[in-house]
Formats: sequence, structure tokens, C-alpha cells
Amino acid sequence: MIDTKLIGTTMTLTLDGVVEAQDVRATHEALETAFLGQSNLNLVVDMSDWTDMTEDAIHEDMALELKLLGKLGRIDRIALISDKNWIGAVANLFEPWLPGTEMCRFTTAARDEAQTWAMHKKDAA
Repeated sequence: MIDTKLIGTTMTLTLDGVVEAQDVRATHEALETAFLGQSNLNLVVDMSDWTDMTEDAIHEDMALELKLLGKLGRIDRIALISDKNWIGAVANLFEPWLPGTEMCRFTTAARDEAQTWAMHKKDAA
């Protein structure tokens, strides 16, 4: 499951349990809607309770992310919440493809800090 919540210009995506293809589609629709109403977005991706992702969800995610490529430059900050170190390593791999986007991994204990960081503009940090 992926729960989405938009507050101002910050969208929080909370992954829980096993993510399926319909979860990915619903999240993509929520992101598209958010982009319609905002010039730029910040994301908080909470993966604390995420356990797995189906093969169909991975395929769906890859296809839909390609459709979002033109909008990815409108994401200012991405806060990733997870106690898994590999999440930060993967984020570092994607950073060159998101040159105007700041990314930072936070532990689950720092969830509030992640939300605060994501909600503030880069020049205000």
C-alpha cells in the first residue's frame, strides 16, 4: 500500500507492506494532480514499514516514472525515511539524474526532522 498526503507543496508517500501495481498507479495519479496545482514539489517518502514490491508494481513504476521525467526537475527536495542503508546508496545513484533536487535519507527516529527538512525551500536551509 502507498498512502499519499499533500500539504502545501510537500507530498508525503508512506509505503506499507507489499506495494502492488494499483498502488503505483494511484500514487502516479496523485503526483500528476499535485504537479497541476504546484510549480514545484517536495517529497517525503516514508519506507519504514515497506516490506516488498510485486513484479507488476516494479514494471508499472518504471513505466510511469518515464512519463514523469519531464516533471522531475520540478521536485526541489526528496526526504527518504528508512533505517536501511541501501536506500541512501540507491538515492546517491539517482542524484545525477536529478541535478536540481536535493535528496537526504533520514532514519525512522528522525521522521519529524525529515518532514521539516522537506518542507523548507533550499535557499532557506
